[in-house]
Amino acid sequence: MKKKNLLYIACILTTASLSSCDDFLDKEPQDKLTNNTYWQTENSLRTYAQDFYSTYFKGYGTDYTVFGGYFSGDDYTDDFINLNNANTNSAGYIYFPTSATTDWNSKTAPWSDNYGIIYKANVMIEKIPGMNISDEAKKHWTGVARYFRAMAYSALAKSYGGVPYYDETVDPTDMALYKDRDSYLYIAQKILEDFQNALENVRVDDTKRQVNRYVVGAYMSRELLYHATWLKYHGSTVGPDAEKIADEDIKALLQGAINGANAVIGSNKYSIGNTYNALFTTDDLADNKEVIWYREYTSGLQGNALMSYNGPEDQTQGGVTQNVVDSYLCSDGLPIGQSPNYQGSQDPSIQHSFENRDPRLYQTLADSLRIMSALNTNYSEGTSPTGYATKKFLNDEWWKNGSSYCTGILSPADAPCIRYAEVLLNYVEARYEISQVGGDAFSQNDLDQSINELRKRQLTKWGSNIPQTMPKVQLEGNNLTVNGTIINDPVRDLDVPSILWEIRRERRVELIMEGRRGEDLRRWSKFEYLNSEDANGNPSMTFLGAYVNMNDYPDMSATDEEGNRVLFLYDPENPSNKNADKGYIRYLRGNNLRVFKKGELDSERYYLRAIPSGQLTIYSDKNQKLTQNPGW
Repeated sequence: MKKKNLLYIACILTTASLSSCDDFLDKEPQDKLTNNTYWQTENSLRTYAQDFYSTYFKGYGTDYTVFGGYFSGDDYTDDFINLNNANTNSAGYIYFPTSATTDWNSKTAPWSDNYGIIYKANVMIEKIPGMNISDEAKKHWTGVARYFRAMAYSALAKSYGGVPYYDETVDPTDMALYKDRDSYLYIAQKILEDFQNALENVRVDDTKRQVNRYVVGAYMSRELLYHATWLKYHGSTVGPDAEKIADEDIKALLQGAINGANAVIGSNKYSIGNTYNALFTTDDLADNKEVIWYREYTSGLQGNALMSYNGPEDQTQGGVTQNVVDSYLCSDGLPIGQSPNYQGSQDPSIQHSFENRDPRLYQTLADSLRIMSALNTNYSEGTSPTGYATKKFLNDEWWKNGSSYCTGILSPADAPCIRYAEVLLNYVEARYEISQVGGDAFSQNDLDQSINELRKRQLTKWGSNIPQTMPKVQLEGNNLTVNGTIINDPVRDLDVPSILWEIRRERRVELIMEGRRGEDLRRWSKFEYLNSEDANGNPSMTFLGAYVNMNDYPDMSATDEEGNRVLFLYDPENPSNKNADKGYIRYLRGNNLRVFKKGELDSERYYLRAIPSGQLTIYSDKNQKLTQNPGW
C-alpha cells in the first residue's frame, strides 16, 4: 500500500509552517477573516481555501451512517430501500416529511453551513485584489473562491430553490442582510457565472489534491445539468404557482453543463478503463485515469466503514430493489422485456434472471442471495433485507485474505467523488436536452463520445476470466438501435422520449449507489417512481427485493420455531397469499408507506425543503419577510 498524505493533515502542516510559536506571540491575532496581515501570499490563500473542502468532498464519510451519499447514503431513490431510522419516520427516506419542522425539514445545516461557505468565499474574493501576488494568481484564487461559492449556492438551490443571494460581505447590522429570496432561475444564472469564471481562470494543475480546472469542469457539468433540468421540468417553483422557464434560459444553463463537460473531455487526460468494482475498492486512485477527484483514506490515520457493510456486516441500512435490477439490459443491449436473451421470464430467480446481463450487474451485486430475514441459513458474508447483497464497494482480494480493512472503520479505500463516466453521462443528457430547446441537433457523435465510450469497458462475470462488453448504440431518427434492432422498452415511461429513457437508464446503472439517483428523480420531477404501491394497490418493484422460490432452498425457513412468518414473499400470481412460498421479498409490509400524487401540492412540495423555521423567525423579529416554499 502506498503512503498517503491526508488533505487535512497537509493543511495542518501548511498552517504550522507559516509562523513559529514565537512569531504567533509577537504578532497580531491571525483572524484570517478580518485581519489584513493574514492576506499576504498564495500559501495564505491555499490554507484559507482548505476550509471549503470537507463540506463538498465527503467521500465515504468517516462513520457508520450515510457514507457520504454512497450505498445507503442517497436520499429518495427507487434503487435502494433505505432503512436508516425507518421506524421513526426520520432520516431513512422511506417516508416523506410530514411538516415544515419535522423529518428532513428539521435539519438546518443545509442552510447555515452553505451560507457560512458563501460568506467565507466573499471575504476571500474581496481580499485578493489588495494582495501582492501576480495577476495570474489573483485570477486563479478568485476562481477557486467563486467555484466554492457556486457549489454553496448550488447546494442551497437543490434544497430550497430560490434563496437570498449575496455576492459581497454584508455587515450584520445592515438590513440588506434580511432581503427576501431571489428566484431559483436567478440563483442558477449566478451559479453559471461563477462556474464559468472558475473554468476560465482556475489552474490546470495547482499541486496534488487541490481543485483544478478539470474538477471545476466536472462539477460544473453535474450542477448545471441539475438546475437546468429541474427548472425545465418544474418551472420556477413547485405547485400551481410555478411559471414556465423560457427555453433560452434553460438552453444557457445546459450549455454551461456542456462547457464544463467539454473542458474535461477535451483535455484528453481521462478515459474509461476496464475496471468498475476497483474504482470503489482500491487504496490508491491517484493514477486512475477515470477518477477526476477523490477523497483519500489512509490505514492508521483515517479510514471508512463502507467496506465492512459490503463484507461481513449485515446490510441493515437497506438493500437494492428489484426495480433497479430489472433496469439492467441484457448482454445484447436490449431491455429484459424485449431481449430473447433474458432467461428470467418464467423463473425470475437470480439463477436465471442474472444470465446474459450487462456485466456491471455482476460487479455490483453478489452472485447469490443472502436474505436477512430467512432462518436456517449459513451465510459467510453479510445479508441484505432485499436478498441482493452489494459487492460494488467490496475488495474481493482483501476479503478473501481476511484483511482487517473489511471490518469496522478500517478501510483505506479511496472514494471517487466525481469520475469521468459521470461527466460523459452529464454531457450526453445535456446534449439531448439542449437539442429540445433550440440547441444543435442530437447526433451519433454525442453517443459515441459518451455512452459508447462506457460500453467499450471490458468486465468479467463472477468466476469467469472472459471479458464482456456491451454493444454500441446507434441513433436512428427518434430511437436508438443496437445491432440493427430498435430499442423498445415495454415498461418505458411514455412521458419520456425513447432516446432520453435510454440515456437515463445508462446513468442509473453506471452510477448506482453513488448518490445521484435521488437527485435525478427530483430534477426530472419523477417522484411518482417512489410510490410503495402500484396503480392496483399491489407492492411496487421499488419496495420489493429478489424473487425467491422456497423449493430452491430446502434448508432455509420462512418461519421461526413458533411458526411465525419471518420471510414474507409477494407472489404477483396470487397477491392475496400472505404465506406465499414463492415471490419477491417484501421486507416492508405496511400499506401506503410512500405515496406521491403528481400534480397535488401536498405531494409536489416534497421536491423542495421547507425554509428553516428559525430563519423565518429571525426575519420576523426584524420586521422582514422570508417567503416559505409552497405547501409548507
